[in-house]
Amino acid sequence: MDSTQLLLLGLCFSSVYSRYICHPTNSTISAEKDNCPFCVTLTTTVCSGYCLTKESVYKSPLLSVYQHVCTYKELRYESITLPGCPAGVDSTYTYPVAVSCECSLCKMDYTDCTRQSIMPDFCSARRLLL
Repeated sequence: MDSTQLLLLGLCFSSVYSRYICHPTNSTISAEKDNCPFCVTLTTTVCSGYCLTKESVYKSPLLSVYQHVCTYKELRYESITLPGCPAGVDSTYTYPVAVSCECSLCKMDYTDCTRQSIMPDFCSARRLLL
């Protein structure tokens, strides 16, 4: 394989990989609170995609393995008012919006880093279609 073919192969891999690398993307989530009868579906921006990782061939309990995940680099919060909440119940639902993303260690303060979790648009209350 000559250098031109290697360059073309690298460019093809780069363009395919760049579509899946960690980036902000739109996602549907559900908003609900205890004591409020309805669940509202909304669209927000979340971080999604792959991060390059390495795993050592040599395994040792003395070596720490840190896997990077696609997580928020910068975020802001937005709020909506849930309909139908009884008097005395705070009907404000606040959710994160990804401004930018990065491959980093999982930030447990505001990221779900579990292996399996419920889907972000899961509702336990009746879904209200707006």
